[in-house]
Formats: sequence, structure tokens, C-alpha cells
Amino acid sequence: MLSAEKLRLSILQEAIQGKLVPQLEEEPAVEIEGIAPEDAPFAIPEKWKWLKLQQVCSYIQRGKSPKYSDVQQYPVISQKCNQRDGVNFNDAKFINPTTVESYDENRILKDGDLLLNSTGTGTLGRIGQYCLKKNPWRWAVADSHITVIRCNTDYIYSEYLYKYIYFYSIQKKFELMASGSTNQKELSLQTVKTCLVPVPPLVEQSRIVVRLNELMPLVEQYGQSQTALMTIEQTLPEKLRASILQEAIQGKLVPQLEEEPAVEKEGIAPEDAPFVIPEKWKWLKLQQVCSYIQRGKSPKYSDVQQYPVISQKCNQRDGVNFNDAKFINPTTVESYDENRILKDGDLLLNSTGTGTLGRIGQYCLKKNPWRWAVADSHITVIRCNTDYIYSEYLYKYIFFYSIQKKFELIASGSTNQKELSLQTVKTYPVPVPPLAEQERIVSKIQELLKHVDDLAGSCASQIRSS
Repeated sequence: MLSAEKLRLSILQEAIQGKLVPQLEEEPAVEIEGIAPEDAPFAIPEKWKWLKLQQVCSYIQRGKSPKYSDVQQYPVISQKCNQRDGVNFNDAKFINPTTVESYDENRILKDGDLLLNSTGTGTLGRIGQYCLKKNPWRWAVADSHITVIRCNTDYIYSEYLYKYIYFYSIQKKFELMASGSTNQKELSLQTVKTCLVPVPPLVEQSRIVVRLNELMPLVEQYGQSQTALMTIEQTLPEKLRASILQEAIQGKLVPQLEEEPAVEKEGIAPEDAPFVIPEKWKWLKLQQVCSYIQRGKSPKYSDVQQYPVISQKCNQRDGVNFNDAKFINPTTVESYDENRILKDGDLLLNSTGTGTLGRIGQYCLKKNPWRWAVADSHITVIRCNTDYIYSEYLYKYIFFYSIQKKFELIASGSTNQKELSLQTVKTYPVPVPPLAEQERIVSKIQELLKHVDDLAGSCASQIRSS
């Protein structure tokens, strides 16, 4: 996939190599003497010249350190003010009015002056262009961290030179030319003055700038479209998944069948029930439909990789990641009663801390190379009673609930020590359909989520091919 930034670079490269607009026979060659450097990065057309900046500029000078004042009359452009899309005067400071006379005429910025950040890291090499009309004070100078470059319009136009240095700076090439330590990089004045520029005839410079100004808005539109597509790829599938799960847990995903019996177990809808459920469903507490709900226990670890322990880090929404598992001391195995040993389909609910609290995973015995595992004390193990509820259905419900961050609201403790108490988990209300409907709901969810995954893949392909 070609990004907007790479497309912009490609167009600028074509421009500075003389490939963006045609060469015209009637245009004269550049008359000033230049010598192609031995290490010239590319060939240029016959009528162009490789010239040093000092050959085509009337003024190249670092700004000077000002004496600042609260009187907002004479702004100073700093590296922070100097942006690629122009000068941001909101960040400007001001010189002491009594020092204005110490600035000779050349130091006062002229319309079209190029401003090159020349010290430090991060912004070194960033180029901006000064526009007099956009300066409310109609007067400005640069500080000592910026080099001011003023074009000699007999040889080069400011807009063309800006495009070239912009191309040069976004490729980070100025950093290679800078001297000094990592945190004190500096572009010396001599380095800037002797920097080589491919210079076309003036008329061609004008045509290059016009063509670039035509193309760059199109690149911007392309970038916006690309961003929109990427947003769709990243957010739409997730929203669709959440919508499908929401329809499922509210009894709207599959039809209610007359012949299916209602849930027989007694239940009471909570006063703050988030939605209405079908007549045959019941609001039941987890402890009413599960045979086992218990927090894991703190293990004694060992380097013997025989009996794995599932931690919060291991417990992922798409299953257990055994790569992160630690192992208990084999001599402590007998201290784990039969219920603590995980069973196929057990749900694992992260129950402490922030960030992962409420994350639900499902244990699959076949995917465990050791065919044995227990949970640590930060995880609550939930084992379904299949007379009332199926593990896969309950997983879908808690998964939907947890991705909405609702578990954090019912957890207790301080911000960094949030905890889902065992009692909170046990008394947590769940909308329970008849068993046959649970099966149909799970089957329909899996079918629809497959379509969502296909859609996400289609979006990704479209972005890559755009």
C-alpha cells in the first residue's frame, strides 16, 4: 500500500530530478557556474546546475539570541514556531522593544524567507516559509536556533527552494550532515551555505511549483480517503461484532420458537436490568447456573515445566497463551483438589488490577500441550452447569459485557487495585435462554462473525491495493 507520505515524497523526487514537467527547447540553461558533485544523489537535466546555496541566495545567517519582554510588539520565531505549513505565531515570544535598533535590516524577516531549524534533535532540518501577510505584527526576527535563507530571485525562487529543502528534510538527510553529540546536533552555517541544490532555469522552476501546487491537494485528498478506509477497517468490524453480540444477548438474533420450553429455574429481573429479555428467558445469577465459581490460588513456582499456571497475562479473549505460563512446584500438585484443575470449556475471568480486569477467556483442553492446568489467584474460574447454560453462550455474554468496560464499574477498591470480588461474580445476573435457543444463538453468532471477519479482510485488501 502506497501511503500519502510516500506518494508526496515520490512526487517531490520527480520534481527535483527534472521529471515532473517537460524540458522546453526554448528555455535557456542556468548561466551561473556549477560543478556536479562526485557523490551527486541523482542525475539532473542538461540545462540544470548543481549549485551551493550561497551561490543562489542573497542572505544566509543564523538568527541571534534575543532579550525577551512581555511587550507583545516584536515577535521572535523559534524552532517551536517554525512549522512546515508556516509560522505559528501563537507560540512566539517577543523581544524587548529597546533592543529593536540592534537588529540590522537583513535580520528582519522578508516575505518568502526560508527558516531552517538548525539545532537539537527531533526538529533539526525542519523547514518553514515566512509569510508577511500572516504575521499580525508585520515584523519578526529569528532566534539563534534557526538559519534564515533568503533567495536571490535572479537564480532561484523561494517556493522552489522550499520544496527541495522540504523533500530533503523529511528524508532526515540534514541529521546526517549535522555535527555534535546525539542531543546537541547542529547544522553549522558553513554546512548550510555549501549545501548543494539542483537548480533549473527560472521558468522551469515556476512550472515545477505550479505543478506541485496542483498535485499536493490531490495527495492530501488521497491521504484523507486512505485514513477513512483505515478507520473503517479498524472500527467497523469491532462495532459490528459488538452489535451482533448485543442482539444475541437480548434475544433478537434468532427467532423464538413456540415449541421450545421456557427456562424452568426461578429468577428475578434486576431492578437496573439493562434490557428486556424474551418471555421464556430468565435473569439468573451466575451461581444459579454454574457448578463451580472460585478464584485460583497463589502457587509455589518451579522451573520444572510440567504443571502450568494460567495468569492474567496468559488469559486472552481468543484463548489461553501458554507461551507466558509459569509452572507450579510438582511437589504441590496434591494440594490442588479436583475442582481446581481446569476443565475443557471453563471460563477464566481476570479479576484484579486495571487494564485487564474483566477480560474473559475460555480454556480449551486440546490446546494445552500439558493437558493439565490451574489458575492463579488473580483469575476467577467459572464452570457452567450444562443443565442450565452452555459455556460458549456464557462466554459470548461475558465477552460482550467485558469489552464494554462494565466490569470496572462494579469492581471495588482503588484505581490501581480494582478487584472483582467472588461474591460480585457469583451474584452477577445473566440473561438465560432455553438450552436449544442458546445453541442456535451461538451457531448464528459464529456464522455472522465469520462474515464480519471476511468484511474486515476485504477492507484491508482495498486499502493495500489503493
